[in-house]
Amino acid sequence: MAVTRARVQVPCPWHQQEMTRLLEQHEQGRLPHALLLSGVAGTGKLRLAQSLAQTLLCEKPSGGVACGQCQGCQLSSAGTHPDLHTLYPDEPGKAIKIDQVRQLVAFATRTAQYSGYRVAIIRPAEALNRNAQNALLKTLEEPGSQTLLLLVSDQPSLLLPTIRSRCQQRPLPLPAPGQALDWLSPQVGESASSLLAAAQGAPLRALELEQADWFADRQRLLEALVNVAEGRQSAAQASPALSRHDPKILAPVIYGWLSACLHQHYSGEEGSDPALSALLARLARAVPPARLLRAAQRVLEGRRALQQGANPNKELLYEQWLLVLLGIDAAAAAF
Repeated sequence: MAVTRARVQVPCPWHQQEMTRLLEQHEQGRLPHALLLSGVAGTGKLRLAQSLAQTLLCEKPSGGVACGQCQGCQLSSAGTHPDLHTLYPDEPGKAIKIDQVRQLVAFATRTAQYSGYRVAIIRPAEALNRNAQNALLKTLEEPGSQTLLLLVSDQPSLLLPTIRSRCQQRPLPLPAPGQALDWLSPQVGESASSLLAAAQGAPLRALELEQADWFADRQRLLEALVNVAEGRQSAAQASPALSRHDPKILAPVIYGWLSACLHQHYSGEEGSDPALSALLARLARAVPPARLLRAAQRVLEGRRALQQGANPNKELLYEQWLLVLLGIDAAAAAF
């Protein structure tokens, strides 16, 4: 009876060279016991980690990827491989807790059941709370033979220095725009450039945005910023339109618009989303660069607070961000 081929993960094209380097290290016996894969969200870091894990657990990898046919591939693809452990929050946006790390520590001390590697993937690593990070330290220091810990992080600066120092760090940059478009265009068609611009160059994030409510509404949302900057609306009048959307999702979008306006100020180049170029040009003309920079900083600060569990009044938070466009830097009473 023929074995059904398992759907194994492969790296995104822009990570293929990194995958090759990692497998060369493995062949030479130089693969570290802990890797920190970091970079912008939505660029495929988790795919790289999963592909490396499956390849290490595969009985007969070929061409730098898992074969998809052996028992190791069948088990890892099904999420039931005894030598593969994945650690992630119980709920999206929540912390990874110390009890979860203790399970990982127990996994790392066991003998591999298939006489090969034991691989653990932690994602996102910055979700580890402080106690969980401290509990992980000893395993990072003494992981045991043929154990690989793969930490995947969008924000490695939120990890303790003691965690970062015990990992071999692999910062993964955004792919080149042309390469990202070549990958994205066959999947989304003519909207690829607009989606990639909205995702600030992160292709997997761009793919998610195709179904996002705010993306279809993006012109009206940007108009809210422009109307405040041009004095057509007050911040209080404009904030309800924004507050229909989760600030965790919209914060990086607004930050990207403000950054695009700053870039336009200094380079004269228009944004890469044709549907928004006229609105961005108006915003760039209406708000001085120093004020744009301060607004971008405020949005970034708010995003960090949201990621750390803050639960603000949405309308008030958006209103405060809009006020900075007018030079009114209000206290963060929304949190």
